Amino acid sequence: MLYFFYGQEEFLIELELQKLKSKVVDKAFAATNCRMYDNPKFQELVDILRTPSLMFGNVFAVINCKKYFFDIKGKINFDDKELKEIEACIQTMPETLHIAFVCEIDRDSTKKIDTRRKLYKILDKYAQSKEFPEFKSYQKELASWIQKQSKSKDIFLSSDVTQFLIERLGTNLRVINNELDKLKLAIYPVKAVKKEDIKNVCNSSEDIFVLTDYILNGEKDKAILEFQKLCTNKHYLEILAVLQTNFSRFASIKVDSVNKTPMEIASKHHLSEFIVKKQLEKLKKIQMDRITEIRKNLMEAEYRVKTGEMAFYELPVELALLS
Repeated sequence: MLYFFYGQEEFLIELELQKLKSKVVDKAFAATNCRMYDNPKFQELVDILRTPSLMFGNVFAVINCKKYFFDIKGKINFDDKELKEIEACIQTMPETLHIAFVCEIDRDSTKKIDTRRKLYKILDKYAQSKEFPEFKSYQKELASWIQKQSKSKDIFLSSDVTQFLIERLGTNLRVINNELDKLKLAIYPVKAVKKEDIKNVCNSSEDIFVLTDYILNGEKDKAILEFQKLCTNKHYLEILAVLQTNFSRFASIKVDSVNKTPMEIASKHHLSEFIVKKQLEKLKKIQMDRITEIRKNLMEAEYRVKTGEMAFYELPVELALLS
């Protein structure tokens, strides 16, 4: 069975992968039958598509394929002959093999997968495809998701409380989900969340903005100390997610500033013009190459965390801050 998941909302993609894994893989063989691959080149990809399970049960493989679709460092292109062989392999995949192609797009990015690409057409033809776009703060779907997630945790948020949560935390679903867990513990045995509970329990992103400024200004020692302080009451993946959002927005605003007014940028990003002007002032002396490099380091840190490359999961983030 073939799957193709793509979009900016990596938390929803992660939940979908977890659901698939629990559905198709026998827990007894999870250590050998669950695999992750990072943008494999042609021959490795063909080998993956032909892989039978080494033991009993299904194989579940996740293939990060971002370099197949975007013009980034290390981009991978397949010629027509290779694409034909990839399609042939997909058509004859073993029944015990379940593969999910995953293309995560940077948060706050305007990038879209080019649906004219032959590889996209192949995946769209044979895979169960699903897009996971990033929610915007004004979308009803975001509030609905929060209320549904709250219900699954056996707590209740009214419409106005839900909107207050969005205003305080933003739209990152991983951050919101973690804060809902904290709220549940904090108000137990009460189930109805109030605005006052959110004020007392949920950290706003203000402290992470301080960390963002330290990184942007190259103040590495202060950045490390601030990160360690934040880790005492926030999960390191929460911090990493917000940092990625902040620097993706910085990159987009920096690019837009070439031919757009602050008002136009504010409208595009659903921010106040005041905030945009403050960020433009902050970015005035920062080169685009530096922002790009910071984003690259943060993405590499996330990859190292998720693949378990390092035993201490905070370490990849700290190394990214020092880079």
